[in-house]
Amino acid sequence: MLHDLMERNVLFYGMIGAGILGILCIAMVNSFYGRVIRDLRQITEPKGKWTKEFLNEYQMRKTKEQEINNPEVFIRTQMIRGKMMGISLQKWKQGIGYGAFICFLLMMAAVYGTYRYQEIELMRYQYVLVGAGIFALLLLMKQFMGFMNKEDIILDGLMDYMENTVSSPKQEAQVDAVREQTREELIDRVTEGIRQTASSETKFSHMLTPEEEHIMREVIREYLI
Repeated sequence: MLHDLMERNVLFYGMIGAGILGILCIAMVNSFYGRVIRDLRQITEPKGKWTKEFLNEYQMRKTKEQEINNPEVFIRTQMIRGKMMGISLQKWKQGIGYGAFICFLLMMAAVYGTYRYQEIELMRYQYVLVGAGIFALLLLMKQFMGFMNKEDIILDGLMDYMENTVSSPKQEAQVDAVREQTREELIDRVTEGIRQTASSETKFSHMLTPEEEHIMREVIREYLI
């Protein structure tokens, strides 16, 4: 059977097909990363489907006050769920390895066949050249595309976005707290001044009941807002 496959060049076509599969997977993964990186430049108005889904998921968790303990793991988990043409990103990445592995297996089977059926050395060299060339091409293309670097860019960009959206409300809360504290201090000072004036038997002495003092503080508060 192996000899028939070799005579029909099925192993050659198989290696070429595996190479095409690997290149297709590389192109799809690179397209996914490129689209997300472009969205990072206009994160408030993303065009990519995955980026929109990620932001919706993040906003939903914020609305429900669900704390994200590890932002990096959260981003990577959402990235794994990303899809291109209905196939998950993880499957596309695995397809690169599958293509290279299939090509290697077919090359080894062809080399074994040339020895077993005593084919000419030229045929053996052809199988090795095609198989090793496609295998190396897939690995080099994956390295050249810089997938690891692009993942880091996406992680850094989304983590910065998450940190900024979390820190802004906290900063606003701190500013509001300082303002409220300052307002209360002013109210205390004005109230204390009126109390001291009333205690010196002036016409304001009848205002020193607790209820009236509370009303007085509320009036002062209204003027300070």
